[in-house]
Amino acid sequence: MLIYKGNRFNTALIMINTKLLSEANLLVKKRDFDSAEKIYLDLLRDNPNNDIVQSFLGRLYIMKKKYKAAERILETAYNQHKTAPTIASLAFCKYRMKKFDDAIILYEELFKYDPDNTKIYDRIIQAFRELEMYNFSHAYALKFYNKHPDKEAANVRLTQSYMDLGDIKQAEISCAKTIQSFPKSGAAWIMAGNLQEFMYCNEELAQDCYQTAIDYNAPSAYYHLAVSCQKVGNFKEAEDNYKKMIELMPNEDYVYASLGTLYLTQKNMTKGYQYFIKREKAPEAKTLKNMWNGDVLKEETLLLYCDQGYGDHIQFIRYLPFLTDKFKIIKVLTRENCIQLFERSYSKKDYPNVEFYDDLNNINNYDKYVMASDLPYFLNIDFDNIPTPNGYLKFDEQKKEYFKNKYFNTDKLKVGLCWKAGGIGMRAAINRTINIDYFKKVLGLEKVQFYSFQLEDIFDAVEKYPQMIDLKKELKTFDDTASAMANLDLFISADTSCAHLAGALGIKSFLLIPYCSDWRWFENTEKTEWYTSVKLFKQEDRQDWFIEADKIYEKLKEITE
Repeated sequence: MLIYKGNRFNTALIMINTKLLSEANLLVKKRDFDSAEKIYLDLLRDNPNNDIVQSFLGRLYIMKKKYKAAERILETAYNQHKTAPTIASLAFCKYRMKKFDDAIILYEELFKYDPDNTKIYDRIIQAFRELEMYNFSHAYALKFYNKHPDKEAANVRLTQSYMDLGDIKQAEISCAKTIQSFPKSGAAWIMAGNLQEFMYCNEELAQDCYQTAIDYNAPSAYYHLAVSCQKVGNFKEAEDNYKKMIELMPNEDYVYASLGTLYLTQKNMTKGYQYFIKREKAPEAKTLKNMWNGDVLKEETLLLYCDQGYGDHIQFIRYLPFLTDKFKIIKVLTRENCIQLFERSYSKKDYPNVEFYDDLNNINNYDKYVMASDLPYFLNIDFDNIPTPNGYLKFDEQKKEYFKNKYFNTDKLKVGLCWKAGGIGMRAAINRTINIDYFKKVLGLEKVQFYSFQLEDIFDAVEKYPQMIDLKKELKTFDDTASAMANLDLFISADTSCAHLAGALGIKSFLLIPYCSDWRWFENTEKTEWYTSVKLFKQEDRQDWFIEADKIYEKLKEITE
């Protein structure tokens, strides 16, 4: 609903051709976006500072998913005159561009116009969740609930916020109360399934809850049901449920990606990548043009975009040498923490046509682009022929000596530890986080010196187990981490980027993967095609890691005796 005050709105309308404006708005309703855009642009040509037209044009760009253009024109309108429609559109645009901080500020501003709007609460809570600021999302969930205790969404959000905080008791109480008040709430039954799945590893009960949510017309429950089926190896059921979700909600990129990983887990590379390639990408990645299809283009420049997490950057950079004879220049975009390590490993001396960048704005020209995670597909290198499994990254010899002299000058067996992956969603965080207390017996071995490579020590492990030497303050980049790792006899890790780094360096490693492991470990239980130096310890009991910790304890005893 448009909200304007005073005579400014009337004055602004007098300045433009209202007949044309109405015609453009009608075209938008008919989804003739191109014709509507032409009229809006013509109107702005005559009245370039008219914020009403700017606001309409910004919303049109949102409908066309041209978020960068929408952001630009809506910010211009916002700076000229703040109205509820402009603020709401700009907030939505910022949210879709993953600029969650900005989105939160704008949504909070919207409360001035509509203090009881439940959608504003919902969007702010989710934005804080995206930022992993769970205390803030919980605070807003409480506000939402206290303002609207009779609203289903407020009750569901409160349950979810307790789960995010790890307050299982309150989550259960809130979930039960929500289902009691709203027994046909599909969202509440999904929360109940999440509790069973995430907190109790009870996939059977979780699936019952998801099926109930489906019965109450919650289409997103098909996705949760599919994931749960995949986790316990029911691949056919998982496939059917992913496809049902795609049928009902065809615009959700994450579902395509999940179906792709289902096929990739089974080493079906061609079918897997057909879906996985549609995964949700960073906003800047969506601006890239001319995706490479695998052709040899010796006179052209390729942008190799290292996507997803740090582990993916490290894992898939191994394919870089297979591109160097296909293009004149290769511009590799990675993150700052990887630059130094990658530049040493793929030096100008050996790879003169390769350049590394950490900012897309610094890459002026390219002809084609490709996502690093998609290289096996476009290079047609199947998973039975993964290149350089013995290691391909090079550490800094001088830094290695620095770490050796300062921390590793001991005759004991030198073992590094990492127990939590970072920057991942709730499902992955639970599966890729191992409580340090599982290693209590391991950490008691007297002939072993342990080193913490954990940057985010959520269990206060270093304080609890002072026999570990904490390297966190020294590890500013992956080049530092690699040079420190080079002094280890063994690295023990959950499924983290550091596990990939150790494998890429050829360092002997024990990798603990959950019973519902990531696709890249396929269905392996001991060895991995990616890294010959890595031994897998796959979780046998869904609920704990005692079996795997005992196996590692026996292995270390055997080595040190």
